[in-house]
This record gives sequence, C-alpha cells and structure tokens, in this order.
Amino acid sequence: MAPIGKLYGPTVNFRNYKARVAAKFLGLDIETTPEFQMGVDNATPEYLAKFPSAKTPSFESADGFSLTDSSAIAYYVASKGGDKSPLLGHTPEETAEILQFILFAESDFMPAVLGTLAPLLGFMPLVKPAHQQAEQQFARFLGVLNTLLVDRTFLVGERLTVADVVVACDLIMTYKLYLEEADRKQYRNLTRYFKTMVAQPAFKAVIGDVELCKERVKAAAPAKKEKKEKKPAQEPKAKAEKPKPKPAE
Repeated sequence: MAPIGKLYGPTVNFRNYKARVAAKFLGLDIETTPEFQMGVDNATPEYLAKFPSAKTPSFESADGFSLTDSSAIAYYVASKGGDKSPLLGHTPEETAEILQFILFAESDFMPAVLGTLAPLLGFMPLVKPAHQQAEQQFARFLGVLNTLLVDRTFLVGERLTVADVVVACDLIMTYKLYLEEADRKQYRNLTRYFKTMVAQPAFKAVIGDVELCKERVKAAAPAKKEKKEKKPAQEPKAKAEKPKPKPAE
C-alpha cells in the first residue's frame, strides 16, 4: 500500500508518534523523516513554502493537502479509516467527547507538563514561582484524569479512539521522566490506563517499550563561578617632593 502522505519532523518525539500510531491502528503507511534536523530542515525555503509556521510535526498528504499540529494530523489520519473509522466518534456525543479530551490534553495538560519539565531539562530558565505554579497545575490535571479513569478502560466509550492516542502520547514524558513508583501508585487509575495504551500493538510498533521513571528528573545545579583571587592592594606611590626654593642671596 502506498503511503497516505509524509510526516515531517524528528521521529523520536511524543508529538510525532500520534499520527503514526493512528496509522498503524488502521493499517495505513506514512512516510517519515528520520534524519530531520530541527532548526535546519524546518528553516529551508522549501519547507516554509509548505508550512509557513515552521512547526513540527507537519504533514503533506499524497494529493498535496498540508497540515500542522500533531493532534490535528492524528485526527486527519484517523479519518482515513472511513465514515465508521474505529478511531472516531460514531455519534455527535462521542465526537464531542473525543474533541474534549484532545483539547484538554493540548491546551491544559501539556502546558503544565512542559512548564514543569522544560526547566528541569534545561530547555528554559528555572523560575521558582512559575515552576511551582506549573507543578501544581500538573498535579491537578493528573488528578482529574485519574478520577475520570476510575471506571473506564478508554476515554470515550468501550473502544480505543484518537482521544486515547493523543492523551497516551502526551503522557509519555510524564511517565518516563517524572512519576516515580510512589507517584504511580497515587495515580493508579491513570497508570493502569497508560500501561494498557502503550501495550497495544499499534503503540508498541511505533514507540517500542516505555521505560517507567525510576528517579524523577532534577534540575542541574548551577555552575559555580570561580572566585578570582584578590590582588593585594598596592601601596600608594609617595608623591615626589617639590624642590625647595633656593634662599635669596
């Protein structure tokens, strides 16, 4: 089967995984760009002509349709399963609920995740008040998902949908870098859900095994500035004495 299109961007990236997992689930093929270099390949005139925002991942279909935003691309790929695609809603209510979870993941959850992890990973300055606020929001949203999943296997209905694809991929950094064993017990419903999702064949084919966090990532200690040895203060030079005037004869 010919690829349905080409996905541009680094392949080892949680955002890049979404469309590829959706495609695997439906038995579709997508061309990828394993050698893609951020800041180089997405800055070329050819790339910017197709995707003026320079965002990644981006997608170009076999018939020339172009799209950016990882979740929008995943939704588009999910639609290639036809009117009764198993990844999409089959009623207006299901469709609305799928969109609800996708928008929650992108507009609420991921900003809190990145606000927490990016400073710890050195991608942005660690400003304590802002970081503490992000951590509080992060914990709150983890709690929201944990409560929602108390009696659910999937987010919407009784089957895996594109909402699960998006949310599970957005959880990867959380489970690899932040939630230690004690945390995973605290969010046991969410942890059960995440493990169930990444064990699906379509996920495993794209992302492989996910190694759960053993020790939470910590901010690197700031480099110590070398103290400069103070040079001993130099004694002020004695002022040259002015020659005394000769006595008048």
